[in-house]
Amino acid sequence: MRLPRIRGRTAALNDEVGTRNAAFVLFCAFLVSYFLHLAARVSVLGIIHIDLLLAGATAFAIVVGQPSRRGRRQAGSPPWQQMDPVAVRLWILVGYIIVTLPFVEWPGSVLHNSERFVKSLCFFFFVVATVDTTRKLGILLAVYVFTQVYRVLEPLYMHVRFGYWGGLTTLGNWETMDRLSGSPWDIINANGLGNVVIVTLPMLHFLCRPDTLPRRIIWAAIAGAMCYALVLSASRSSFLAFLFLCGFVIWRSKHRAALLSVAIVGGMIALSLMTGLQKDRYLSIVSSTAPGAATAHERIQNVISDFKVSLRRPLFGHGLGTSAEANANFGNNYLLSHDLYTETAEELGYVGLALLLALIWSFIRACRIAMQVTAAAGTADERLRFLRDVARSLVLVVAVDLFFSFASYGLSEPYWYFYGGLTVVTARLAIKFAPDAARAKAIALSAGGTGRGLRGRRAGRAPSRGRVPAAGRMRRAADGS
Repeated sequence: MRLPRIRGRTAALNDEVGTRNAAFVLFCAFLVSYFLHLAARVSVLGIIHIDLLLAGATAFAIVVGQPSRRGRRQAGSPPWQQMDPVAVRLWILVGYIIVTLPFVEWPGSVLHNSERFVKSLCFFFFVVATVDTTRKLGILLAVYVFTQVYRVLEPLYMHVRFGYWGGLTTLGNWETMDRLSGSPWDIINANGLGNVVIVTLPMLHFLCRPDTLPRRIIWAAIAGAMCYALVLSASRSSFLAFLFLCGFVIWRSKHRAALLSVAIVGGMIALSLMTGLQKDRYLSIVSSTAPGAATAHERIQNVISDFKVSLRRPLFGHGLGTSAEANANFGNNYLLSHDLYTETAEELGYVGLALLLALIWSFIRACRIAMQVTAAAGTADERLRFLRDVARSLVLVVAVDLFFSFASYGLSEPYWYFYGGLTVVTARLAIKFAPDAARAKAIALSAGGTGRGLRGRRAGRAPSRGRVPAAGRMRRAADGS
């Protein structure tokens, strides 16, 4: 399965007619500007606030864009019938934040800190509003992966060419070690660089699809360089997430023995290329005597301290964006909790944490619906094969990021909401293009979770009139887009 070409390769792809094309182009330009930090690279773009201008132009183009004919026919439908389950859970989370504002510790800080969260939400709504064809989805993924690969390869090139590192860490006993971070124009530290590597590799594999020799060479070169950058970052949390990624891929593969052998050989090669300090850095994960073990222990203690802080206000939390403030007043330091789960518990309480986890689970659920639809439809339609592969890649990305989130904040970061938007449009397009029989089967499976809905229909039991299956809501949203 190859990425659909922009000029079209099949009649099915050419038959797709999208809306809000100008908004989609502006959104892609916004992604490039935002992730590559063009405002920091070109002073003129910084002066005119290029990111804000592109985001505003995208929003304006979405508002004035003309809906499709089917969308106009569906305009009379109730709004909740056009809203997919992911968007419903996102709005519940946003509504919870607004309603509980008077009951948090620092309402004023929430109003001051909410800007970052609102900006992150824009990524979700921009994706959902502008991507309505498989070609657009392919282009958007290509643009996103390009920006992430560039963010990794640029500092790696500067390191090889000029000896650039960008960051350092302490190992104890007044000893330090250089660590590769983002470029001078980027905002990510070494851990952030490692995170970019592990969440980009699955999408890179999907886009390259190394099924021919030239593609294998391209994939191996880029992936190898990114893994080398991961080693240079000396990020222990990213290293563990990378092991989780490898284990997850091997477990899901039909060629487990071959992939396991490749992983062992690759690990031995990587180990031989590490310096002594880098080996000690990763050894400190399991050894209490290795240099740097004190910082690993400190990270664990900080998470425990953050958990204790969250118990001060377990219901409503201290307020959105106040994790660092809460830790400064009631914890160990003035830092954001470097754990998505304790960060959310501190800011939104455990009710908010449950809502966030429910939202992320709906991402996986949407991907499962897309995979069920495409599996039931077979592989005759190129669009459905493409959407099946996208859904599989997104499941892997979400799973890896959930694991990495044990050592990284993310409640107000844009990537979660960007991934959420991708899962919505993937499921929406899969249901839109699937044959009626495949769609009905997926809806039945969706209603029962593990097939109970399908068995119920076979037994003559009608589904509940008061509950619309997730795939059915996705279908209504697809018809109304």
